[in-house]
Amino acid sequence: MKSGRILPILVGCIAAASLSAHAQSQPNAQWRSTEATLFDLIQNGYGIVAVTSVTARSTGLPEDTYVLQKTNSVYRCVETRAADTGTVRATAPIRCAELVKPYID
Repeated sequence: MKSGRILPILVGCIAAASLSAHAQSQPNAQWRSTEATLFDLIQNGYGIVAVTSVTARSTGLPEDTYVLQKTNSVYRCVETRAADTGTVRATAPIRCAELVKPYID
């Protein structure tokens, strides 16, 4: 599948899904938490194919979600930023998760 076709699908999935990559993985979850960092993924050849910015429901702070892709492998990394108007700074480490096939009974 070409990246031009998968990009709109991924953006829709991200918008519809909860953005908390750090939550406990459910047996049928689409995203699995990973120890890989955004830096690690880029160093391993993943490219950023989409970025979304929203206000997190749980904290009210701005969040940026980066979608990375390499061939048929997809990750998303979520960065929560401070709400101050001065400098942009992260309030927590960037959390990454891998898109996986959900478990089905």
